[in-house]
Amino acid sequence: MKAYARELAVGATILLVLALLAATTRGFFTVDNLSDLFLANVPVLIVSLGMTLIILTGQIDISVGSVFAVCSIVTGVAARAGLPVLVAMLIASVVGALLGSFNGALVAWMRMPSIVVTLASMVAIRDGLRWQTQGAWVGDLPASFQRFGLSQAAYT
Repeated sequence: MKAYARELAVGATILLVLALLAATTRGFFTVDNLSDLFLANVPVLIVSLGMTLIILTGQIDISVGSVFAVCSIVTGVAARAGLPVLVAMLIASVVGALLGSFNGALVAWMRMPSIVVTLASMVAIRDGLRWQTQGAWVGDLPASFQRFGLSQAAYT
């Protein structure tokens, strides 16, 4: 039982927060709100599933935030160029897979420590992205692309 004490504490804290929300916040547990919460966190869920696989292999990847940022920018730029949203997402997925494959190749074939490889790629990707975008947002996105950022309640 002692081995699971931390997990139990985290679970109890989550249940306590949910109970406080139920008691103090009207509408938190509505279908629309829970749906919006889930949809807003899907990107984090996808990244965390990939990280789980990496951690299960005994490795670590600290470049996921930078890779996620690059994929987001690539998606926005492709959508702004007039490509269909699904094509823009596919292109971003390929870019992310290529960046991850590069890191994986350095770790697997060159036997470099994953923390070193991903730290270096995180810095290189982050600074390269900052240089390329000059810190600016990707603007003038088509309405079909912006729809993904709206809550589901906006459609009813």
